[in-house]
Amino acid sequence: MQPDTVAVVDGTRTVTYRELNQRANTLARRLGECGLRRGSVALVQMPQSLELAIVLLAVLKAGAAYAWMDPASESACELPANFCVAQRKSASEQRYLAVDIRNALAACAARPSANLPILTRGSDIACVLPDAAGEPHVLVPHEAITSMPATAHTGTWASEPGAFDLWITLMSGATMTVTERPVAAARDVAPQQAA
Repeated sequence: MQPDTVAVVDGTRTVTYRELNQRANTLARRLGECGLRRGSVALVQMPQSLELAIVLLAVLKAGAAYAWMDPASESACELPANFCVAQRKSASEQRYLAVDIRNALAACAARPSANLPILTRGSDIACVLPDAAGEPHVLVPHEAITSMPATAHTGTWASEPGAFDLWITLMSGATMTVTERPVAAARDVAPQQAA
């Protein structure tokens, strides 16, 4: 893949592979400063967008896993912010570290950083797919994502919860196009707490 090839198209906005990688590197470092660690699970409740692609890649670069929910879908749940790190204290108590992802994204756009390799084992969890009750149901390891087959020169990002079509397209060096979404689903969920 060529670094200056367009990686993601979101309406009139585009990002190249180089820009996507730089912004994800910076965001991964910032999320690490906020408490995201290898083995953590980040709960991400954002609509499909160029920003979501950066966030999901940053989570993987931090060695963590993501559980993505579109705020307009039935799987959306009540979280303290649109980006939270799950911190289970006991079987009956769930705590979250809420991160102001908008500010973190703005900062990563302003100061790109050096490459941050993904520091995981193939068996480490990359994606958590919840069941209807929001509990972890399917755990997808990194090796399952990295072994996905190559695709054509372009792809369309559907709304399946694993974002697998995003990874298939990007790992192929192709261009991913964010699908149009209804106006009600296009607005961001405002964070309620910053870390």
